[in-house]
Amino acid sequence: MPGLLGAVVLALAQTSAAQPASQSTTQSVAESTGWMQQGAAAMQKGDLAGAEKDFRHALAVAPGSAEAYLGLGMTQLREGQPDEAEKSLARASQLRPSLPGAHLFRGIALFQANSLDRAVEELKQEIKLQPESAEALTWLGIVELQAGKPDPAAEAFDHAAVLTTGDQEILSYQVRAHTLAAQQAFRTLFKIDPDSWYVHRAQAQIDAEAAQPDKAIAEYQAAIQKRPADPDLYEALGDEEQKAGHPVEATNAYQSELRLHPNSAIALFNLGKIQVETGDPAQGVALLRQAVEAHASPAPSDFYLGLGLSKLGKNEEAVGWLERVLTNAPSDFIRQSDEYELVRVYQRLGRKADSQRALEELKRLKGQVAPLSTP
Repeated sequence: MPGLLGAVVLALAQTSAAQPASQSTTQSVAESTGWMQQGAAAMQKGDLAGAEKDFRHALAVAPGSAEAYLGLGMTQLREGQPDEAEKSLARASQLRPSLPGAHLFRGIALFQANSLDRAVEELKQEIKLQPESAEALTWLGIVELQAGKPDPAAEAFDHAAVLTTGDQEILSYQVRAHTLAAQQAFRTLFKIDPDSWYVHRAQAQIDAEAAQPDKAIAEYQAAIQKRPADPDLYEALGDEEQKAGHPVEATNAYQSELRLHPNSAIALFNLGKIQVETGDPAQGVALLRQAVEAHASPAPSDFYLGLGLSKLGKNEEAVGWLERVLTNAPSDFIRQSDEYELVRVYQRLGRKADSQRALEELKRLKGQVAPLSTP
């Protein structure tokens, strides 16, 4: 149960500071509060039997104390008595519907008793009272997952993850919920038509995410057979062919995309990039100039255009494009590659100070960033 102990301690701290909602005399109020503080301390020490006894003493003095019922219910929950805990927590929320924690822990008790629908309702009540409670949102996601409802579970975990940046447990639940939701959607799609282009595209995307480009290529090819006029399929196929190290096949795919979507900035960029890297730099430069005019992503387009010009010996023009890369928020890979090429171009131009500066920056970047793969 994620974070339960921390939430219990927090709720007990609130309980210790609260005034019992009863008509007791001032002396009774003080006595009840004392028992609750003692119960909270016992619970923090792991003395659950002692904590239960203390909270029962508090209730004997102040039988209308919602806070005392909350403390008793949380203790019973920790003792593995979900049915008894649910009764105590129900009484707490009945006495004081807005009491923080009562609906949360009642929801947990109902979850442990396998009463999932009621648990969801209680947790939603807690979230209404405390919309920013990552604990309640996480538990709602857990219960929804147990109920076989990954979509609402993913929504709850997404919210909790925003509230608790970097919490690995919540992130792991978030991944699981989204994975199950995707699998559920894929099964539904497959049942409708197992050989549809939608199924082949979805399977290709799964394979691509799993870093299996050869399998993804086969699925995209199958999708294209059924939907040959879709430029997006050719683009995705070209991306996977590049990952698989097939520049000729990637070029064919992007050319097909360009025929269906003339002046596509992405297709022009990829065709130019491939030519600069493995084919004809002059042709690549021409394609990349078109890509820039079509508003392709500036940093990578500028870099490969500068690289192509450098390969053609046009260093004066190349340096302008390479310097422009650094003003357009390049990725780590592009930035390292750009600084490396700037070192070489500056050297050819006799700009020793600039070459040295670029070299020092390249060393700094390599010390900060692990080796990267091309985008």
